[in-house]
Amino acid sequence: MVASPPPEGLRLRTGWLGREFVPYDEILRLEGGDLVLHSGERHALNPGQQERVRRALAPPAPCGRVADDARALAAYTEDDWSPVRAGRALLAMASAAGASDLHLVAEAEGFSSQVRVAGELRGFLSLPPSTGARLMAALKHVAGCLPYRSDVVQEGRIPREGVTADARAAFMPTALGERAAVRLFGRLLALDQLGFEASVLERFEALLGERSGLLLVAGPSGAGKTTTLYAALGWLAQRRGDAHLSLEDPVEQRLRLAGIPVDQVELSPARGLTAEAALVGALRQDVDVIAVGEIRDSAGAALALEAAHTGRLVLAGLHAGSPQEALQRLLDLGVERGVLEASLLGVLHQRLQARPCPACDGSGCAACQDLGRVRVPITSLIEAGRLF
Repeated sequence: MVASPPPEGLRLRTGWLGREFVPYDEILRLEGGDLVLHSGERHALNPGQQERVRRALAPPAPCGRVADDARALAAYTEDDWSPVRAGRALLAMASAAGASDLHLVAEAEGFSSQVRVAGELRGFLSLPPSTGARLMAALKHVAGCLPYRSDVVQEGRIPREGVTADARAAFMPTALGERAAVRLFGRLLALDQLGFEASVLERFEALLGERSGLLLVAGPSGAGKTTTLYAALGWLAQRRGDAHLSLEDPVEQRLRLAGIPVDQVELSPARGLTAEAALVGALRQDVDVIAVGEIRDSAGAALALEAAHTGRLVLAGLHAGSPQEALQRLLDLGVERGVLEASLLGVLHQRLQARPCPACDGSGCAACQDLGRVRVPITSLIEAGRLF
């Protein structure tokens, strides 16, 4: 008795008693009664095979509600299914739920996935061991990593249709198998869409209008500093016909793909492209605006101040709990107080705070995924004259 084919592919007759296994991931489409592979190869299918392929090529579309999407995806993986398509569906569902991160983690009895919504990690989907392992391998494949290596740390990017920002994926071996963390980036926001108070926004835009100096965007990790820097670069690009350069580790969203004329450099210390080396190079590129994703060391701080002091507008992110702490952080990194006083324009500090969701009506809320709260930015802006 011939065993049933595994649910991730189809066995086809290719000759006298010969059979070929075709993974569903390799199928491009079903055309008439034929199966068409990505390679262009075609195979004729009987009606039963056509129905199986049709199901495998149609993972559930996201509805935006975590519980409903989880049930639909779990049902899809119980029969004929394509791991790559399931992985992309998982990313789409997490994005539709407003998640900033997606986790897939090996556990004692299988795999679990979680999504981070409004800063809170919540359960999404549980999968049996074989299904979870195939989904993990599929995520590594689409991220440009090695699917067959589960014993090393790997990082990659996953292109997403209709989104200018790739998802950033990181894979790590654990005692029970492997875990994946995928950072999801949404659409780019304009400055007036960030939720800043009107007075803060007006003063921030006035500082962006300066031709030279250092403007810091400070705050804790996950506070949206990069989102603000991108919005500021977009605002500047609309109003100034200058040359703009952004130094990032890593590049989170590709601005030129969104129509924002900013050249981005992804730092790579392993290849010698450190923040210090990139800043030295930027000073020779005839640019008017330089953005630094994050100032992390004394060399980077000194060069950012040098660029600001020599006629360029420099925007930079900095981890700090307050504007005063941001100032002290730069002094601790060895920046001379006189240089800082001469070059610093101001510090925008931001953090995210949970507030009751204004859209909740008691009957289920897609805006906050039934958490009952959303996160809003709390900002303060202090010009340099009030810091010293």
